[in-house]
Amino acid sequence: MSGQYGIQLDRALDSLLVGTRHRSDLGDLDLLAKSLSEHGLLQPPTITPEGFVLIGVRRVAAARRLGWRTINVWVRSGLSDRLGQLLSEHADHALHKPLTTLEAAALYRELKAVLEEEAALRQAATRFGAQPEISGISGGGDSPPPSEAREYGKAREQAARMVTGRDSHQMLERVNRIEDLAADSTVSAAVLGQAEAELVRIRDGAGVLASHQRMNAALSLDELDRIAADPTQPESVRESAGREAARARQADLKAAEMERLAQAALERVKGSSGSKRRPTPRTALTADDEMPKLRSSRAFWATWSELDGWWRHYDVEQMVRELSGEQLDLFVSIAEGTIRFATELQEARAAA
Repeated sequence: MSGQYGIQLDRALDSLLVGTRHRSDLGDLDLLAKSLSEHGLLQPPTITPEGFVLIGVRRVAAARRLGWRTINVWVRSGLSDRLGQLLSEHADHALHKPLTTLEAAALYRELKAVLEEEAALRQAATRFGAQPEISGISGGGDSPPPSEAREYGKAREQAARMVTGRDSHQMLERVNRIEDLAADSTVSAAVLGQAEAELVRIRDGAGVLASHQRMNAALSLDELDRIAADPTQPESVRESAGREAARARQADLKAAEMERLAQAALERVKGSSGSKRRPTPRTALTADDEMPKLRSSRAFWATWSELDGWWRHYDVEQMVRELSGEQLDLFVSIAEGTIRFATELQEARAAA
C-alpha cells in the first residue's frame, strides 16, 4: 500500500500505546482471538509513527491475549502534530488547553478521513474473499460488538467521540461545511464573505447552529440571485427571484427564521409557473444525510409527560452564565421546532 499509510512492518506489541480517547470497553474478544489464532491477522492495525494505535485496538488486545510478541501494522504518516497529541492523551496527561471549536473540527475532519479509509479497506477485503476477522465473526475486525454497533458504527460518529468525547458529529460537520465554502473558489463573493464571517464568529466563541442557519440562508439567497440574473429564465421568474431576494435581505430576523424565510422564497420562485428547473448550485448545509426514524405515540407521551412544568425548575440567569453559546442555540432551535410541531398538531386536531 502506498500513500499516507507509509510502510507495513512488524512491531512489538509491548511498544504499542492506546490513548484514553478510544473506548475502554472492548467487548468480548474471544471470537476475535479465535479468528486470529485460526486465520492469522488479515488486516493489520493502523498506528502513528510514535506507536499510538489509531485503528485496531481490539485486534491489538486480542493478539496480546494470545501471547503474541509482535504484530504486523500499518504506520500511518502525514498526521498533524495536534492529532498526534490528541491520540496520545492519557488519563495522567490531559491536554492543558481545551480544543476550540475550529481545532476540534480540523481534527475531526482528519480522523474521519482515516476511519473512512479503514472502512473502505474492510469493504474491499470483504468483496475479495475476506476471512472471518474482517467479515462477520468479529464485527469487522475492529468494529464494536453488536450492542455498540449503532453507536460507533460510522466513521463520523467515532471520529467525533475520539475528538470531543461525545457524538458531536453534527456540529463538527456543520463547521467543516462552512470551512469548505470559505475555501471554495467557485462560490460567489456573497457566499464566500458569509462563510468567512461565520468562521470568525465561531472562532470568537459563537454557537455553530446559528452560523449554520445563516449560511443556509445565504445559499438560498445566492441561488435566487442566480435565477434573477439567468437570461434563460422567463422574465417573470427573474423578476420574482429578484423581489424575493430583496425582501428577504431587508428582513431583520433571527438566524433560524431567516433560514426558513430564504428557503421558502426560493421554493416559491422554483415552483412558479414557467420556471425552468435547474440543479441547485450550492445545496443547503446538512449535518446528517439520514432521515430521522419516526417514533410511536407512546414514546411521544413518555417524553413530554416528564417535561410538564420543567421551566419552573431552572433559573434563566444561571443558564445564561453556565451554558455555552452552542448549548443555548441548540435549546432555542429545539424550542422553535417544538412550537412549530405544536401548531401543526393543533391544526390537524381541529381539522380531524
